Amino acid sequence: MRFLLLLLCLTGAARAQFAVSLSLPRTNFLALEAIPATVTLTNRSGAEVVLGGPGRASWLSFQMTDNGGHELAPLNVDASDMVQIPPGGTIQRKIVVTDAYAPSELGNYGLMARVHHTPSGQFYGSNRVRFNITDTKPMWEQNFGVPEGFRGAGSARRYGILLFIDIGSTALYFRLTDEKTGVRLQTYRLGPVSMAHDPQITIDAVNQLQVLFLAQPNVYAHCVVRPDGSLKSRTYYRDEPGNRPRLVQEAGGETRIVGGVAYDPSAAPEGKPARKASERPPGL
Repeated sequence: MRFLLLLLCLTGAARAQFAVSLSLPRTNFLALEAIPATVTLTNRSGAEVVLGGPGRASWLSFQMTDNGGHELAPLNVDASDMVQIPPGGTIQRKIVVTDAYAPSELGNYGLMARVHHTPSGQFYGSNRVRFNITDTKPMWEQNFGVPEGFRGAGSARRYGILLFIDIGSTALYFRLTDEKTGVRLQTYRLGPVSMAHDPQITIDAVNQLQVLFLAQPNVYAHCVVRPDGSLKSRTYYRDEPGNRPRLVQEAGGETRIVGGVAYDPSAAPEGKPARKASERPPGL
């Protein structure tokens, strides 16, 4: 009996060594969109803890379940770097969980983070967060051929722009699809959008996708996407009275922005300290 009580005490102490929490930026995501998760880990052991390092396995993994509660393949992420946490200390790690596994089926999912303490062999689980994979029809689509110099050169692809209306927010998304197979190759968020003015969308002379849209009152975002689906640039312009930014395509296919003034969301107004990148207006 005394041994059993001691074992129970030790087990309780082991479980209390780490406090692990998991959060997602929102609840709803489009199919194949990257899902970033933030893991917060607090050391409750009373001593310094070392996780990971040379010769040790990754200390962080994820477990995902589908709508029926069935466990999907474990999500192993690259967390082999050495982490030292002092007593009572807290660290955060931001991980794109879809780099390891991208749920393509629409529906509800659950996600939990697991921290592995190698010396003791113990696993410590986080709270389980729920999220939803949904989809919407493109508001604009256009086929194009992939030019030389890009992966998949000579194949037919399709650009798509999607309007995603979520709880309390509306965003513009980009999607790249293989025209022959219909396989969706990439989906990601271009930014928040106001539909007070319709987005301007075109393909330029080198088959890049260019999109100009109202990101917030008086501020326009201009995104250029390469034929391989990677985002080449995202710049901003501020509206001026009677001089709204416009996306203009010349007869030869050259595309440029006319009107407005260049705008840096991270820059401070005159007479105020410069903003940090983290202090940009929401969504920019």
